[in-house]
Amino acid sequence: MLRPQTWYLLGAALCIILCALIGAGTTLQLVLLIVAAAAAVATVPLFKNRRMQAVCCLVPMTLLLIWYVMLGVYFTAQELQWQHALPAVALLLLFMARKGIVHDEKVVRSYDRIR
Repeated sequence: MLRPQTWYLLGAALCIILCALIGAGTTLQLVLLIVAAAAAVATVPLFKNRRMQAVCCLVPMTLLLIWYVMLGVYFTAQELQWQHALPAVALLLLFMARKGIVHDEKVVRSYDRIR
């Protein structure tokens, strides 16, 4: 059984890949999307090291924020389309994944204190 954080990370990667396949943005923005998706997928196997996994969740989140800043430079509000919202959904999923990972780490630490 997979943890909810894993589903959030995979869902975020799927949203990012879908946005990249549709071609939302310039070449540099597409590269940012691909790297962010790869970082989200690479975070999944780190489940045994929750602290590292929580830190690694910040990498795709930062890349998506940079993507949105670049989006604001290249596009006006009238030129935005529905696929430009997919990275926002991915950002939300990454935030939820990180929140779950940090919560799991707190639970494990509390059990260690009880022992």
